[in-house]
Amino acid sequence: MTTVMNVAGPAPPSHGVSAIPRSPNLAAEQLTARTYLSHSQISLMRSCPRKFAYIYIEKAPPDFIPSSLIFGGSIHASLETYFRAKLEGIAITASDLLSTYHDAWTEQLARAREQAGGTEVPVRFNKTDTPASVHATAERMLAAFLNSTLAEPKGTILGVEEQLRVMLSPDLPDVLAKVDLVTHTEGWLHVVDFKTSRSRWTAQKAEESADQLLLYAVTLAELSRSLGLPARLHFAVITKAKTPVVQLLPVQVDPGRVEVLTQTIAQVWEAIRAGNFYPSPSPMNCTTCPFRSRCPAMSRK
Repeated sequence: MTTVMNVAGPAPPSHGVSAIPRSPNLAAEQLTARTYLSHSQISLMRSCPRKFAYIYIEKAPPDFIPSSLIFGGSIHASLETYFRAKLEGIAITASDLLSTYHDAWTEQLARAREQAGGTEVPVRFNKTDTPASVHATAERMLAAFLNSTLAEPKGTILGVEEQLRVMLSPDLPDVLAKVDLVTHTEGWLHVVDFKTSRSRWTAQKAEESADQLLLYAVTLAELSRSLGLPARLHFAVITKAKTPVVQLLPVQVDPGRVEVLTQTIAQVWEAIRAGNFYPSPSPMNCTTCPFRSRCPAMSRK
């Protein structure tokens, strides 16, 4: 069952972008060179503050790039190209999407090399993966997407990869959300976030990840009000299986979670300001961490 949510919350000017630089935004810029916090920053700070510091505070070059990171970014680039073309009425083929995927892969490697001062950063694949097998998986996933109902959204596409900011509290930096797809269909504002996954998502997995979509909905509150449209929130999941599966999962969101989310972000922001960048060792955090050689927790092992 899809939860219907009349998106409520702050309505800052210009979709949440502060007209006048606010003190928390300036503080965030001094620490991370960004005048905002993002969902990925918040999630990373909660899972491993030390890794957050390596990436956003110290700008440390990684030992390697996990192939899954580049893969996800490249698939997202292909989907963005597809929906932008659809928005503009341009036909696009599976070959075009695959070409975009490969271009995005190359661009991400070039960006990593630039950030590392011109040093080549190796890509680390899982034990059972090779570059050829990973790219073949991408081809299958993009074909599965094109054959799914997700490739033909009903109604009108309103936004693709929209970057929106919202002020959750005067004491917090703006929070940035990058929304993959927004459509207007039969009196609803549909917000869709695309995910790649090794396996199918369950309803519980979607619910556990709902804070991300909730944050997106809050940033879209002004648009929702101006159009007079309530919002429906969905995760679109494409699996990396031999026969990829495409899922569209609605999320059940309690508007009361906005307050809980704001409190969580406030705690994260306080830890960032205080410089509490301690390591948080665990098999999940450390096995594929590209900063493992630098981490004090790993040096004791």
